[in-house]
Amino acid sequence: MVHFWDPTYRCFKFNEVDMVPTIEEYSTLLHYDFRYPLRIYWKRNVDFWGLLANLMGLPVNTVKVRLKDKNGPCISCSDIRDAMGKASGDRHLRLFAFFVYGLIVFPKALGYASLELADFLFQIEKGVNPAPTILA
Repeated sequence: MVHFWDPTYRCFKFNEVDMVPTIEEYSTLLHYDFRYPLRIYWKRNVDFWGLLANLMGLPVNTVKVRLKDKNGPCISCSDIRDAMGKASGDRHLRLFAFFVYGLIVFPKALGYASLELADFLFQIEKGVNPAPTILA
């Protein structure tokens, strides 16, 4: 196996084919539309409360009351599940994606989802390529 290692590229190569998936391959796996392949997510200082309140269908003040500080602002997954029970259609799917990404891909603390994730999901709707962020 050692003779397949390419120290220049730091990956395994078999007959000139490297075994490290590219951003394009990950984007294909995520079913990302390639209209803007170079648009990537960049964390900004944004008011996450408004985005999360819009996503959950709650007033901003209610969302602020439910927030916890777990190494950064987080919301309980039980609050997200409650909002999912009252939502339907696209909002229900967005909340489900927020719930799954919050628990598995970007966990902040056990049973809590980071508020910054709301901005990330809204950026995906605007055509930002999620593959580099997920890989990082």
